[in-house]
Amino acid sequence: MEYLTKWVIAVPLKRYDTTSIAQVLLYEVVLKYGLPERIITDNGSSFISDGMDTVMRRLGIARSLTSVEHPQSDGLVERMNRTLKASLSIVVGQEPNTWCEYVPFVAFAYNTSKQASTGFTPFKLMHGRDAVLPLFPAIKMTDRTRTEARQWGELLNKTVPMIHSKALENIHKAQERQRKNYDKPTSSQIIYKTGDLVARKNTAKMGGFPKERWTGPWIIMEATNSEETAFRIYNKKNPKNISKANVSSIRPWYSR
Repeated sequence: MEYLTKWVIAVPLKRYDTTSIAQVLLYEVVLKYGLPERIITDNGSSFISDGMDTVMRRLGIARSLTSVEHPQSDGLVERMNRTLKASLSIVVGQEPNTWCEYVPFVAFAYNTSKQASTGFTPFKLMHGRDAVLPLFPAIKMTDRTRTEARQWGELLNKTVPMIHSKALENIHKAQERQRKNYDKPTSSQIIYKTGDLVARKNTAKMGGFPKERWTGPWIIMEATNSEETAFRIYNKKNPKNISKANVSSIRPWYSR
């Protein structure tokens, strides 16, 4: 996702490895939109491998990694992922194995939907105009004004910076509202302590949709920050399986 325009690029992969991701970066990003200045990724092994370091260095792309202690730094992508998954689950119906066929359509729907934070569709912020949707040809168009290429270029040079500036203004306002809401104290936050049994969100990214949304039980070992919002946990069935988790990705374990 491009952070200003909220433009989404979604590509289904058979293999979630460094080579596959590098190919997507080259063919779906660089060759279509040019080199990005910076890419923000999670700490997945495919993103922090030596091979990916080499790719980033040769292309001259800076990179930032999100932290398990502060997942809000990549909250925009997480919300987008939830939206895409929810949309896919609706369109695939009783045929979940066909989800990859619908990814381009769901991404297009997202990119042509107005975003609350920017006030524009990602398509308009990316291209400087509204998308012509499949339904539109059936509607009689009254405006047939033609614009010469030079005039259109001048129009884009004026329009794109203007709507980008307005989008940034709207984003800053939305971020300020989110900050105020985040800083509000809440009495509903669960306090976890060492030894508590918890369920953990299933974030598996291979094989289509996860069979289960939550895995576990996991056991809290210790908090890894002073705010006690990030923890070291281990799997009860396999104590050697130790991992880190943020409070937003766990919940109390309830026996079935």
